[in-house]
Amino acid sequence: MTNLVPGGAAKLISCILPDDGTERRLLNWLRDEKGIARANSVYCRGHSVLREAVTRRGRLPEPSLVRLVTVVAEAGEADALFDQIYTQADMHRPGGGELFMTPLTFATPFMLPEDVADEAERAKGTSP
Repeated sequence: MTNLVPGGAAKLISCILPDDGTERRLLNWLRDEKGIARANSVYCRGHSVLREAVTRRGRLPEPSLVRLVTVVAEAGEADALFDQIYTQADMHRPGGGELFMTPLTFATPFMLPEDVADEAERAKGTSP
């Protein structure tokens, strides 16, 4: 007997965003409005990613702190989500970020249990 793993074709949407709170707003929107739990955000040092590099010859430019946000999306929904992320994160502004998408061979859905507290509830002290 074969144990089937739920999942299927997916795409990985990656955003490089300025460290100005945009990624937090984007993650909240993805969770609250789109129901997406397969997203991640990490700090990164970026050279010439969101702004022009100005430096002396033979020297590296000063790095800037950026956020890398990754979102796993079902293959059929990825193109529309890609466009919505661009709009939601205000990436059209100067230094607003970079956005790209790559195919994944397989992705497994991840569902949070119903009794997991939301960060806002935990911060207010309304959950255990």
